[in-house]
Amino acid sequence: MASPDPSPTLESPSGPPQRIDLGEGEELVLSLKPHWIFILIDRPLVLAASIAAAGVGTWLLDGIAQFALFLLPIAWLAWQLIERASRTYVLTDRRVVMIAGVLRQAIVDAPLANVRQVSVIRSIPERLLGLGTVAFATAGTGGQDVIWRVLDRPVDTLRTTRDTLDATGGTS
Repeated sequence: MASPDPSPTLESPSGPPQRIDLGEGEELVLSLKPHWIFILIDRPLVLAASIAAAGVGTWLLDGIAQFALFLLPIAWLAWQLIERASRTYVLTDRRVVMIAGVLRQAIVDAPLANVRQVSVIRSIPERLLGLGTVAFATAGTGGQDVIWRVLDRPVDTLRTTRDTLDATGGTS
């Protein structure tokens, strides 16, 4: 009998299929990506500043400088699309994982047994759009170690995480 593939392809409703290495007997619970609106609300001040610079540049400058400033918000949105694509959030029956970063990738992998608190944080734009950020605090740290940013239905994600923690004997 052939053993199962330890790194299955995960179907994600919010992005392309992802690969992750699962340990023997480890089961996938969730595989998520940020909501598409992440590209607009992740760093809104930078987007607003680039749009303002493009507007002022269009008014004050001409020629190639005007065109370059016009491209600034487009370049920022392209970067945000790449940033969103680089993010993967995974919950298994043993651990919680965040993978993020374009130029410098960060992988945070925390065992569920160490998770002490799960929080939902929602800014005003996130509340208006039904989005939120789910943050995990582990034992021995003073803050959140794993942060899943700009998720659709964050309370449902919290509930699924809570059920998984309860089923595995995690304490939080």
